[in-house]
This record gives sequence, C-alpha cells and structure tokens, in this order.
Amino acid sequence: MDLSKFKLEVYDLLGIILPGLLAVFEGWILLKGWTPFVISLRQLSGAEFTVLVLLAFGAGNLVQELGDVTIKKWKGCRYFKKARDDFWSKDNGETLFVKAAIVSEGQELPHVDTAFDYCLTRLQDRFSKRDGFVATSDLCRSLVVLAVLAFIPAARLAWQHFAPTCRYFALVGTFGLFLIFLAWLSWKRMVRFRQLADVTVFHSYLAMVREASKTAKPREASPDSK
Repeated sequence: MDLSKFKLEVYDLLGIILPGLLAVFEGWILLKGWTPFVISLRQLSGAEFTVLVLLAFGAGNLVQELGDVTIKKWKGCRYFKKARDDFWSKDNGETLFVKAAIVSEGQELPHVDTAFDYCLTRLQDRFSKRDGFVATSDLCRSLVVLAVLAFIPAARLAWQHFAPTCRYFALVGTFGLFLIFLAWLSWKRMVRFRQLADVTVFHSYLAMVREASKTAKPREASPDSK
C-alpha cells in the first residue's frame, strides 16, 4: 500500500491527525514517563512514524467524538449551531434580506438548517475558507478535551518526582490551573471559529446574490436585449 497516494485535506490534518497525535503523546507519557517518551520520539524511524500517524488518525476520531458528545450533553444538542440559530432568529435587515433572497429563488424556509445547507450549496467553492474555520473550531474542541485529560499524566509525572509532599500538591495545582487556562482559551476560539464557519455562509450568500443582481441589471437595459 502506497501511502503517498493518500490526499490529506486541511480538516484531516488539523481536525483529526493533530489531536490524535497529542492524545497518543499523552497516553505515551502516562504509561512510560517523560524521559522515555522523548528518547523514543527522537529514535522513530520512517515506518514507525507512519504507524504513529495511522494510530493518531484513529485516536483523533475518538477524541473528536468524545468532545462532540460531551459538549452536546452539557450544553445542548444545538450548541455548535447556536451561531446560525441566533442569526436566523434576528429581525434585522441582513437576515430578512437573506430570507427574501432564498424565497425569490423559489425555495421555502422550513428550518434554519435547510436554509443553511441551501446557501452553502449555492456558494459552491466561493467560501473555501469555511473548511479551515471548521477544522480550527474542531481542533480547539479537541484541545479542550485533551487539556482536561492531560491532568492525569501531569499528576503522574509530579508524583514520580516529588512524591506526596507539599511541593507535589503545589505543582499539581499549578498544572491544573494552567490546563484550565488552556481549556478556556481553546473553548473561546472554538466558539469564535464555529460562528465564522456558519454565519459567514449567510453573509457570503447574500453578497453573491447582490453581485448577481448588479450584473443582471445592465444586461436587461442593453439595447441588444430588445
């Protein structure tokens, strides 16, 4: 099997492989410790690195699913679609224009998800950055999960070197605060890029419709069309 023929998309790299590598590294450190992990990582051969990437791909999917299920159970099943729900429920001019544009193209508006899928389909490749936005958001979602799980190997390393002393508890507390800070930053970025990935679809669709209407008016007024 020639792995060089496999084509990796931006989501495969950012959304799956990178979180999977971090998950494998956390498990590696938990089982072997920091020093054996660093030594083994430096001595990886090409074949061993390929196996590591394949393991990371599987682990990354599990981390993504764990993050998705956990956050939806905690925040609600439509938490990751909150940005599009908020946009669709507003009565401002931009939202009304988007709804009117969809209706003018002969489409109904039964649900925000249907309208979103329609706008995304109409855009085709005009909003190529959305893949990067979704990948970044899902990467940050995985980082939230990994930051929480990282407390286990961190506590083990501290125990291995400092035993149950006051210094151990101080170090574990410091690790915990640092990981909470990382999880908070990742959460904020996850929400921001999810909003960019969803709301910008409506913005781009509206811009496309307006651009199409501007180009259509001169053609209707040209003498050749009479």
